[in-house]
Amino acid sequence: MISRKSVDEVINAAVIEEVVGDYIALKKRGANLLGRCPFHDEKTPSFTVSPTKGIYKCFGCGKAGNSVSFLMEHDSLSFADAIRKLASKYHITLEEDTLVNREEYDEQQKKRESLLVALDFANKYFIDQLHNSDEGRVVGDTYFRERGFTKQTIDEFQLGYSPQGWTSLVDAAKAHQFNLTHFADAGLIKKREDESYFDLFRHRVIFPIHDLTGKVIAFGGRQLVKDDKSPKYLNSPETDVYHKSNVLYGIFQSKKAIKTLNNCFLVEGYTDVITLHQSDVKNVVASSGTSLTEGQIKLIKRFTDNVTVLYDGDAAGIKASLRGIDLLLEQGLNVRTVSFPEGEDPDSYCKHLGPVEFKKYLQEQEKDFILFKTDLLMEGVGNDPIRKTEVVKNLLTSISLIPDALKRAAYARECSRLMDTDEKLLLVEINKLRKNKNALDQQPIPQEIQEILHTKTELPPQELYSGGDEQEMNLIRLLIQSGHKKFMEDATVADFVFKELKEDDALKIVNPVYQKVLDEITAIMEHELDFNEQFFVNHEDAEIRKMAADFLTEQHELSSAWSDNGIIVKTEKENYVQDLQSLFLFLKKSKLEQLIKANLEELQQAEEDEKRNFCLHYHIQLTEVRNMISEMLGTVVN
Repeated sequence: MISRKSVDEVINAAVIEEVVGDYIALKKRGANLLGRCPFHDEKTPSFTVSPTKGIYKCFGCGKAGNSVSFLMEHDSLSFADAIRKLASKYHITLEEDTLVNREEYDEQQKKRESLLVALDFANKYFIDQLHNSDEGRVVGDTYFRERGFTKQTIDEFQLGYSPQGWTSLVDAAKAHQFNLTHFADAGLIKKREDESYFDLFRHRVIFPIHDLTGKVIAFGGRQLVKDDKSPKYLNSPETDVYHKSNVLYGIFQSKKAIKTLNNCFLVEGYTDVITLHQSDVKNVVASSGTSLTEGQIKLIKRFTDNVTVLYDGDAAGIKASLRGIDLLLEQGLNVRTVSFPEGEDPDSYCKHLGPVEFKKYLQEQEKDFILFKTDLLMEGVGNDPIRKTEVVKNLLTSISLIPDALKRAAYARECSRLMDTDEKLLLVEINKLRKNKNALDQQPIPQEIQEILHTKTELPPQELYSGGDEQEMNLIRLLIQSGHKKFMEDATVADFVFKELKEDDALKIVNPVYQKVLDEITAIMEHELDFNEQFFVNHEDAEIRKMAADFLTEQHELSSAWSDNGIIVKTEKENYVQDLQSLFLFLKKSKLEQLIKANLEELQQAEEDEKRNFCLHYHIQLTEVRNMISEMLGTVVN
């Protein structure tokens, strides 16, 4: 296992906006950054990143934490693997704690790591073969140069070459004493009936496929000599680290440009991406010849809401792939299109025009999806009213998928203009389509679940004296936010809290996580150690990390207009002295009310006059103190 020293070093080095920024687009909002949450679908961004505190918080789904928590949640990693990933990102060498047995590591994560090691070795092997073998230079490098790829481009995309021998990669892996099972699991080699292995990517130029962090997770290989027994393109199979429906070719190289330019060009093939990237159109990714999937669209949506689909010059192929536009619209993206002359694709036409003219072509030929579909579907329709009606229905089906009502209305207006059809009628039809779709999507709640939902549950009486979960939460919130701050001349907030708790030993903290925080602070104070909010943000306990992020993130920021006009408005955390005083008054009031209730019960049961008089006198005292506290709090006593 990783030593605590190394864990602390990684956590201190990790920059939250860089870690999160590898996955989603973030925009500046005051002192914080804002983006769309990667953990749930949302139209309005509510995912907040605080660079100063090193935390994130989604006010939609409630996810919160630090850089480690984010990777654990997003990439389904263990704590140790998240630390390793951050260490790799920030080039930190980890120290291992030899007292912990490595076999305790999660078996699935070990398998993933083994696959990534095998894929990384294969990638380096293919690159080496391209540059340092005679066959690679003559065959592979020549092919790439003929495609117009520069050395810089070849290096950036880590292009390679696999020799035509049946066991070239197998022999290299053996020579380095690798377990060939991992190479087989990664889809690089295959076992024969006699238990021997052979290479799958033979005599092919190699296109490695990277994940968002730059790790090689799969390969595509293009055949160089026509062979009817094998496909022109060979792609890695699905593995534990590669799920093609969630991957876009070129996303690692293009993600920064997509965020910066706030637009993503979507193409089909590897060479389309590479050629455009080399021509300074760097915000481009490919679906790698597969039909566009929801997972791929969500990947794009992390970085931008705007997609421009580049279609090859093939009318039949375009019509067959129009379903992709509907999927993009359904996910709330703004869709524009560009098509190329017959027989051309982005790769060939970019080379034909040159970088400058190609960029100009993209700008001039870009169309909104509604105009693109209209032009495409109306070809040959003429004045045929039936065929025109079918085109309108097709357009309305696409418009009805758009989640934003204002956008739907705008497209309905455009469709009305293009098709010379009444706008109100189109809106009625769009609403019908949405209603029908919603009816299909909604599943009835089973009867047994409905019964449970409507069953009333009697809560047991609370025997322990507690300020209630809200007051407990406020107490822990104050300790995490301001426990280290000065409360009085010679005491911190934490000093005051523990003094009050010690003097009132009847107060019990019921929530186990809150009690855990109190125990942590108690131990720190007993050893006369310092602590601050970062102690909890980077705590090894996941519950405490999340809770700290929750308490330290403010959903709204004060407008600069207040300070600009000389108006000083204190934030929640700046009011900690007043909040703490009010909190303990609430706690004491809560205790008094429970004592009053218990005393009244004794009064009702008392049989002797002396006992009744004592209870009456005690009731007056308790009520007076309770009323005094209520006045201080400004509350109304019933």
